[in-house]
Amino acid sequence: MRLTPLFTTLALTASSALASYTIVHNKCDFDVWVTTVSTTTGKTTKVIPTASYTEPQYFDNTGTAIKITRSEKGLWTSAPVLTLAYTYTKGGPIYYDLSSSLGFDFWGKKLTVKGEDGKGVEELTWDGTPKPNHTAAYWGETSLTLTLCA
Repeated sequence: MRLTPLFTTLALTASSALASYTIVHNKCDFDVWVTTVSTTTGKTTKVIPTASYTEPQYFDNTGTAIKITRSEKGLWTSAPVLTLAYTYTKGGPIYYDLSSSLGFDFWGKKLTVKGEDGKGVEELTWDGTPKPNHTAAYWGETSLTLTLCA
């Protein structure tokens, strides 16, 4: 009976160590603003050049959209929006895509969405121009990294 709390602690530590994340890495020479939208809208976070925004992936019935703009109020002023969207289920699969709406603010900039190295996760790449919407799937758990100005 005395070992039960120890095993519980180890199990919780292991499950948090195996968590998957969604990361937006800003390699551009300008600031971006990131807002998470699912059943609720999260706070808008400024991401300066060379910095990253990270959040744990989570299940939401509607899916999750990481919205990126080049202005703080971009989501509310009809500015161009870049969206990394995903649906997450613990243990997988994860479906994800990259899209833009209301224009495109990354002309001439390379954008990549990659999974963890060595897992064979399909990479999405936009090399200076937006591509048609394409939903990729990975049958397992993986963190996803969107690199702006890769």
